[in-house]
Amino acid sequence: MGKIDIENILDFTANKLNSLEFDDFVISATRGNRSQLRFADSQITIAKNWASLQLSVFAAKKSKTVAVDIEDLSDDSIVAALESLEKLSNSLPQNQNYFGISDGPFSYPTIEYLVDSDFIEFHDQSIDRVQEAINAAEAEGAKRSAGVLVWEAREDHLLSSKGASISENSTSYEFSIRSFIDDTSSGANVDVGRLSSKVDFEKAGARAGEIAKMSTSGTNGKPGRYSILLEPRVAADIVAATPRAANPFNVEIGFSWLKDKIGESIGPENVSVYDDALLPNGLGSKSFDDEGHPTGRNVIVEKGILKGFIHNTSTAKKAGTTSTGNAGLIAPENTNVFFEPGEHSFDELLELTKGKPTLYITNNWYTRFTSYADGIFSSIPRDGMFLVENGEISKPVRELRISDTMHNIFKNISALGKEIKQIKSWEVEVPTFIPHVLIDDIDITAATN
Repeated sequence: MGKIDIENILDFTANKLNSLEFDDFVISATRGNRSQLRFADSQITIAKNWASLQLSVFAAKKSKTVAVDIEDLSDDSIVAALESLEKLSNSLPQNQNYFGISDGPFSYPTIEYLVDSDFIEFHDQSIDRVQEAINAAEAEGAKRSAGVLVWEAREDHLLSSKGASISENSTSYEFSIRSFIDDTSSGANVDVGRLSSKVDFEKAGARAGEIAKMSTSGTNGKPGRYSILLEPRVAADIVAATPRAANPFNVEIGFSWLKDKIGESIGPENVSVYDDALLPNGLGSKSFDDEGHPTGRNVIVEKGILKGFIHNTSTAKKAGTTSTGNAGLIAPENTNVFFEPGEHSFDELLELTKGKPTLYITNNWYTRFTSYADGIFSSIPRDGMFLVENGEISKPVRELRISDTMHNIFKNISALGKEIKQIKSWEVEVPTFIPHVLIDDIDITAATN
């Protein structure tokens, strides 16, 4: 069977939706080839590959919105799915939060380093690259390592009833490794991006092994108020949660602590954050959003001031503004969250902790909220966590939990590192570019089982 012509499928689907008299529609098709290597006990245990082609349709008639994903792309299957969609729309109430999709046609930005022409070569080298990371961890003292590598080549196509028409190719990889000395001494790291030329799994493995070695013979820490020096992986989860909460949909459903905060100071002057879909090598970089609207760079926080929210067409019209190119057809979605770097090396950040009880936290998990509206949360440090004394990393500690508010986390940022790292992981779904972050006066409690 020859390669399916996606453009013909989009046109066929659009014609059928027009014949069913839908007012608005967005049709997207994604063809992907995704591979995975998993490893445990320093041995590759699973190798998988998925080739997929899926058609997704969002449509609206008289402000009644419906959606469907279609995997069988025969004409009869598409027609049956769309006719069922039309019947479903007739039985639904109007969506009071729907105000249309972006009007095209559009011109789109060009993004550097979105696709890797040498990705086939990366596929051939993938096992060797993972083994290099495992070996590097062991060279630092690790006894075993576990983790996963996922990489993908994909093409995305979109056609809308408002004149948007765009196709884009991309590649990506996500690598994570966790290394162990024993059951209680471990370290972790990630390496993510789009270009095989920028892969550095060996460095990620070495750092995971180094942290694991440093964390041996840890003792239970003492609860109290601490300054916390966060690795980018932790900062991407906890510190970047605030710019990710700058979303009107989350505010409306009570899942954001930024209600009525636009124009107010929420952090220090040394903090500026953007939602930036145009970053070279960014995993969230793309030239168009889910409505086909062009993407861009949007200021979220400028010198500590919350400047605005991200929007799709509907939330923008409700707020009396314009789309920021962040659709989500149901709710706005972040692309890449980018923090302006600071001025300090890691050693200088350590030096700034002198005279303050400080914890250096390299990883975390289970960030959970008691109240989203108030930003009350807790998060469990994982893998290496260390006391910092006299500006130097001291002894490893365990059994502590970060328990505070997102307001305090953000407003108490005292310094940022100058080296940015891109993070995407199980805890950090939105690609985030962030340095080490030093935060003062945070409540650290005893961990509970």
